[in-house]
Amino acid sequence: MFLMALLLLLLTGCGQVEPGEEATLGELDHEVFKTNIQAVLDNRGCSNGACHIRDKNDPFAGGPGGNLRLYECTVAPCTAEQLQANHDSAAGMANLVNPSGSLLLKKPLALSISGVQHLGGDIFLSAADADYLTLFSWIQSPL
Repeated sequence: MFLMALLLLLLTGCGQVEPGEEATLGELDHEVFKTNIQAVLDNRGCSNGACHIRDKNDPFAGGPGGNLRLYECTVAPCTAEQLQANHDSAAGMANLVNPSGSLLLKKPLALSISGVQHLGGDIFLSAADADYLTLFSWIQSPL
């Protein structure tokens, strides 16, 4: 009986997000990702060959993009599996406790307005940028 109670206690504690932790995969809306977020990532060049591309033939190859790895979906549409992989990678850069502290937002944000070092340069020159706000809205509205 004691072991079952201990197991139950351990299992119920596993799903909590502590301050500073990144999103657990699947917590962010995949439909919003498919219809809005993927377009932002493609249109801003995040998924191109020089940045965060995930090679369709070798998922572990690609540009210098750090932890964010994306299939490019502009030339040919991504498969459902590729979109899910992109969602999971982007969600891994999200902070549900402090959405504005998410690396998905801070990396491309200009250093002069509290962004962090990003080899791809400043993508968002303002936190009022429509694409920045699209990403922010997705992160702050988990399922």
